[in-house]
Amino acid sequence: MENRLRDRIARVLTSTAHTLVDKIEGLNEEGILEAAIREVDGAIDEVHTAQGESLARKHHVNKAIERLTAERNRLEEEAETAVRSGREDLAVAGLGRIDDIERQLPELESQMLDHKTEAERLGQSLESLKARRAQMHDDLVVLRRTRAQTPSAGGGAPGVSAQRKAERAENAFNDRYAKATGTDRSTLHAKEAEQAKLRDLSAVSRDNRVQLRLEQLKARLNPGSPSPSNN
Repeated sequence: MENRLRDRIARVLTSTAHTLVDKIEGLNEEGILEAAIREVDGAIDEVHTAQGESLARKHHVNKAIERLTAERNRLEEEAETAVRSGREDLAVAGLGRIDDIERQLPELESQMLDHKTEAERLGQSLESLKARRAQMHDDLVVLRRTRAQTPSAGGGAPGVSAQRKAERAENAFNDRYAKATGTDRSTLHAKEAEQAKLRDLSAVSRDNRVQLRLEQLKARLNPGSPSPSNN
């Protein structure tokens, strides 16, 4: 779950609406609660969309894993056929591709787990937001019922002024959150640089791994032949 959405959820679940209602005398409580409910509705829509996107990414990664696994199995069979036919050059090409696949699979499996965990977190957040909205709606119903039973004395100007003050406070609160929860791009770039170095490190030993795979395959197909390690 990206930081911006996570922090928005946290802010909505600890909505400042009730605090504003309690602290600002003469405030139009009904208007603030209605605004808070609209905020929750917006967050629910955003979380629902994010959850769908996370599930879609998980599905695409899972399909990629299935495709690569099937390709690896096919190449293993073809490499055996190539060795039996005396075409080690073709076997090396196939084994090289197998090595590439087996280096990709753990990363894809990690991505799939991340997307699964993210979708589950978003689902939990969605349920919490729905519960928060139901609570706010109940509060609004009670407030309206109380006001209907107790007519307000006095004009509407103070309430309008107080509501504007509340809206300014809420906007300031939102601005502080927006500034504090921006995506840390430096961390992302550092992670990408580290992954690039790891890929380079893997590439250095790729030929050795492929050669080892070839020797192991030949030893399995020809059990009586001497092992290279015994030379």
